[in-house]
Amino acid sequence: MTLWWQPPDNDGCARAIAETRYRVTGLTEGNEYEFQVMAENAAGVGPPSAVSRLIKCREPVNPPSAPTVVKVTDTSKTSVSLEWTTPVFDGGMEIIGYIIEMCKADLGEWHKVNAETCIATKYTVIDLEAGEHYKFRVSAVNGAGKGESCEVPATIQATDRLSSPEIDIDANFKQTHIVRAGATIRLFIAFLGKPVPTATWSKADSDLSLRADIHITDSFSTLTVENCNRNDAGKYVFTVENVSGSKSIAFTVKVLDTPGPPGPITFKDVTRGSITLMWDAPVLDGGARIHHYIVEKREASRRSWQVVSSKCTRQIFKVTDLAEGNNEYEFRVKAKNDAGYSESREAFSSVIIKEPQIEPTADLSGITRQLITCKAGSTFTIDIPISGRPAPKVTWKLEEMRLKETDRVTIKTTKDRTTLIVKDSMRGDSGKYYLTLENTAGVKTFLVKLPDL
Repeated sequence: MTLWWQPPDNDGCARAIAETRYRVTGLTEGNEYEFQVMAENAAGVGPPSAVSRLIKCREPVNPPSAPTVVKVTDTSKTSVSLEWTTPVFDGGMEIIGYIIEMCKADLGEWHKVNAETCIATKYTVIDLEAGEHYKFRVSAVNGAGKGESCEVPATIQATDRLSSPEIDIDANFKQTHIVRAGATIRLFIAFLGKPVPTATWSKADSDLSLRADIHITDSFSTLTVENCNRNDAGKYVFTVENVSGSKSIAFTVKVLDTPGPPGPITFKDVTRGSITLMWDAPVLDGGARIHHYIVEKREASRRSWQVVSSKCTRQIFKVTDLAEGNNEYEFRVKAKNDAGYSESREAFSSVIIKEPQIEPTADLSGITRQLITCKAGSTFTIDIPISGRPAPKVTWKLEEMRLKETDRVTIKTTKDRTTLIVKDSMRGDSGKYYLTLENTAGVKTFLVKLPDL
């Protein structure tokens, strides 16, 4: 018997073969073909066979190999989560999914878990018996069928996994956030842990519930402060805690705003026509460096302020050209940063500019050394430093007699010392010398005893 085969889309030539099978060549990969066969004997060619089904020309295929690794990523009392890697060999066809099977460890009877083929490379098996031990395996599927399976190496118990909290931050995480006043602060933190941790936000000396909108889920939390101001700056702390432990992370928020007012103003060195002011830096710098301070004054009887320094770079300033007497002055200071000027800090009280009164005093510590050299016929000098405001009036006496300048006696006095000079000293120059200092703050008398000459 001879068989004839004629490709329907070839050159139309019939070919005779003597066997009941034949390898067809010259086909185009990807095209679909139909085939039929006719028999021939000495009487001629018989009717053709029924047409075959459509056959697509492609390389032969097989079921895929097993997934390379199957591992357990999580467990609970009623579930086990699995993940696996794709097979090294897909069998020549695209993998269309995976089949997950399980069995109780003590029975060994495998059964399919997923009703529909699993597309992803992970799956959570649910409705397990709490505390029971199970085995799991996974197989890949392609058009040629189910491939070999890969089994989880050990038996798995359905039980809750406990893990201490972890805070999940990426490479772009910034612990210092800078925003402008009036903008919105948004802080986001992801976390994990078993059981689900309790999450809290805190800020020192602040009730966050009054300013912040806090949202917390099982895996992340957000804190939002809208229309922020300088009082929203500071250190925010996020804490997650469960039975296995706790973890915290801190954010520093800087709000670019005008600074707060400088600290209290104090006075020092009040002199005739001037006063020195001192103050502390603002508690809140507005999130930027303080450039300088503005110092202003006004007479208490007037309403307008006058700038006496527009760019004071220190926290101290001497105001001069003030009228001495009954004029009463008020002072205030404000700070400046990149965002602008602070509110002014006014001094607690006004000041009358006049030289302060200080009781007079004298320093006699060097007298003994001076008097040791006094001898009859020589010149001796008594030199004493003095002080007081206003400068004291000086009077010298020997015993009860007030000394006056003569050819032998000279008295020199400045604002900070007085000097008594006696020439050609004699026995009558010995005795008790009294130095009296007097100003509006008081009167003081000091004794200098000159030994016998």
